[in-house]
Amino acid sequence: MGTGEKRVRRVAPPERGWTLGAGGLPKGFWAAMAILLLGLAGLILWQGYHTYAILVAVLAAAAAVNLK
Repeated sequence: MGTGEKRVRRVAPPERGWTLGAGGLPKGFWAAMAILLLGLAGLILWQGYHTYAILVAVLAAAAAVNLK
């Protein structure tokens, strides 16, 4: 590489997008995930672990956002 030129690397997101993500999974999956997480939050709350139950409920809400 005695020419002194530096190679320029192209930096851009993929043209076709990611192969898997929130849009790549069916809505039924997200609905089932939200229901399971809500059930788990209820079970954890029943056991007396309030902070963990809130955390799992927030995860259920995050899964439910993908139902739109």
